[in-house]
Amino acid sequence: MNSPTHELNDAHARTGHRHGGPQGYLEANVRSASPARLRLMLLERSVEVCSILIEAWRDQPAGSNQWSLKLIEIIGELLSGIKGADSQREQTLCVQVADLYVFLLQHLIEAETTSDVASVEEIRTVLSIETETWRAVVAQETKVAGKAVASGQPDAPSVGLNLNV
Repeated sequence: MNSPTHELNDAHARTGHRHGGPQGYLEANVRSASPARLRLMLLERSVEVCSILIEAWRDQPAGSNQWSLKLIEIIGELLSGIKGADSQREQTLCVQVADLYVFLLQHLIEAETTSDVASVEEIRTVLSIETETWRAVVAQETKVAGKAVASGQPDAPSVGLNLNV
C-alpha cells in the first residue's frame, strides 16, 4: 500500500508536475504536515477520486477500474492510520471510525459488481462529512499552534485523537 506522501505525490505527478513548482510545494507540505493535516489531505483526495469514479461509471460502467482501485487504496490507508488510544472513550471512537472505513470498503467492493454510481455517491457523502470534520481538527490544531508560538512555546501540544496517518 502506498504511503500518504506517495498517494498525494501520485495525484500531482499525473497532472504533469514532477519537479519543482507545484510538485515541490506539495512535497514540502506533506513532509511538514501534522498527522491530522495528512489525514485531511487523504480525505480530500478520496472525495476527488469518488467524483472521478462516478463520472467514469456514468460514461461507461466497467466495474473495477483504476479509480475504484485507487479509492480502495486510499480508504485502506485511512483505515491503517487508526492507532490505539489511551482512554477507553478514545479507543471506542477509534473502533467506530475503523468500522466505518471497513463498511465503506465493503460498500465499494459491492458497488464494483454493477458499477453502482449511487453507492459511490453515498461513499463520497460520508467521506465529505469526514473531510469537514478533519478540516475543523486541523483549524483547531493551527489555532493552538499559533497561540503557542505567540506565547513563546514552540512545542505546541497535539490536538485531537491518535488517528495517525
